[in-house]
Amino acid sequence: MQNAYLNAYYEEMTDFLGGIFSAVLKTNEVLEKGNLTGCLRIAKESIFTGLNNFKVNSIFDEVSSQQFGFSSTEISSLLQDYHLREYQRDIKDW
Repeated sequence: MQNAYLNAYYEEMTDFLGGIFSAVLKTNEVLEKGNLTGCLRIAKESIFTGLNNFKVNSIFDEVSSQQFGFSSTEISSLLQDYHLREYQRDIKDW
């Protein structure tokens, strides 16, 4: 969506994705739930207007914060495995 906006085909992309999401997520009788992921929050876009029970969960929400990213223990282990422990403070600050 960001690229479509920057390159002047935003409306066309909105129509295209709206059609796909409606066909795949709303009118699909064999699908109980769908999970869409991305890095931009576009929940208010018209591409989702045809969907029912639409929820947005951010990685900062309590319900999903434990499901995304790495714990401090996991990061320490990864840094040790790759001999990069000297970057631990930089990574934490970032």
